[in-house]
Amino acid sequence: MRITILQQLQIADELLRIARGEVLGDSWSRQVYSVDASHYEVAPEAVVCPADEHDVQQACEYSFAKKVPITARGAGTGLLGQSLSKGIILDFTKHMNRIIEIGSDWAAIQPGIVKGVLDKELKKKNKFLPPDPASSNYCTIGGMIANNSSGVHCLGYGNTIDFLEQVDVVYADGKTGFASAGKFDDRMARLQKLLSPHANVIRNGYPQVSKNSCGYRLDAVMASRFMPQKVFAASEGTLGVVTCAKLKIVDIPAHRCMMVLGFEDLLAAVSAITAILKFSPVALEMLDHTVVSHSGGKKISSDAGCLLFVEFAEDIRKAAEGHMEKCRQALAGKCAVLEHASDEQSIAKMWRARKGALNDIMKMTIGSRKPVGLIEDTVVRPELLADHAAGLLRTYRENNLDYMIYGHVGDGNMHTRPLIDLASGAEVELMDRIAAGVFAKVIKGGGTITGEHGDGLGRVGYIEMMYGGQMTALFSKVKRLLDPGFMMNPGKKVHPPLQ
Repeated sequence: MRITILQQLQIADELLRIARGEVLGDSWSRQVYSVDASHYEVAPEAVVCPADEHDVQQACEYSFAKKVPITARGAGTGLLGQSLSKGIILDFTKHMNRIIEIGSDWAAIQPGIVKGVLDKELKKKNKFLPPDPASSNYCTIGGMIANNSSGVHCLGYGNTIDFLEQVDVVYADGKTGFASAGKFDDRMARLQKLLSPHANVIRNGYPQVSKNSCGYRLDAVMASRFMPQKVFAASEGTLGVVTCAKLKIVDIPAHRCMMVLGFEDLLAAVSAITAILKFSPVALEMLDHTVVSHSGGKKISSDAGCLLFVEFAEDIRKAAEGHMEKCRQALAGKCAVLEHASDEQSIAKMWRARKGALNDIMKMTIGSRKPVGLIEDTVVRPELLADHAAGLLRTYRENNLDYMIYGHVGDGNMHTRPLIDLASGAEVELMDRIAAGVFAKVIKGGGTITGEHGDGLGRVGYIEMMYGGQMTALFSKVKRLLDPGFMMNPGKKVHPPLQ
């Protein structure tokens, strides 16, 4: 339904009457919220900065009654247009950004709090929340839940979904709900009833990899026991709006050590991954020469064709350093140890160098071409990574494409972007063909098309390819149960029914 300017002004005016927080309906604000970290652009009708849960309820009730889409937004760091919508945007960063309470092994927080702010408070108690995406300094916890974010240290600790213990939510009709493993509302009880007959299909229908943000994570919901709160992780705000989340936190390890390894090329580096994993690193990251060579020498100086960053963590210093030394010995003759450190300051500097190089490369352009994400988040089992990397390089070579490549290779998660001119219909079609081929191979090998970046607008059309008709039909039933009007972030995860 196309909304006229008059209707758009009416939406903003009506929201002003029911919300305690700010309502933004001017053209400048709508333009600001029409973009995120992706290449998509979708202008909303109005933006609400909810003051509290009551505001969220009021906005959802309005959306439900007026049939106006509603979408939750954090910092807008999504790479596939997750928080872009033509309807109402809920921006949680202004008011609903507080830490409610920190316990001995958990933290209760509002969705708009920035991960970096939470990190600082947890550090005072010698605790941390391990998922650490590259955007940690400005991304929000709500966005991390919506995407099931991971980051550098998920190899050793897990993904956001693994730490989500409880949520308070507002459903599409404005009613509140709650979900945890031991206590949940009536809608979650109905979800259990819906999913239970399909337990075997769910158990066998997901990729056998350590991270996955594709579709709805029903496998996590129906694991050893019913854990309904996990249905909201990786759901991209399509099933309900999380207004408070309780997340597990862990002790900061007493001792860490790290080394940077230089390999001749990408294939040599990824071929060493399984050998390195035997020594239980908590992080294992890769930067190819396509990234390092464009850092201008400012961030990382190396003649190596590919770098691996390997971190170990233990409560006993000798144990951490022992793992690193044994790993170094196992790789003797295959690579060079370019740097190593066991003090926090040096380790932080090494990670900053990696992050700085990535910040540089994301700004790279060649003529009208720029790095485009679509196949940028595939995950395969680590033992298949060398073959996967070889296939990507062959595809780029055959199509004469410049590219960048890096990733969380300890998890088999490869981040790669070809440089594409989005104004060229031929190049966009080429990108789609490449994606279909790459995804088909990844899926055949038991991997996933997105490990941590999510589906958003870019990959929603590939979800059925990933899971098949039976599972995607179940996704639609879950969506219809919790959002029968398909008003919550429509066009993501599940296509709306044909009118």
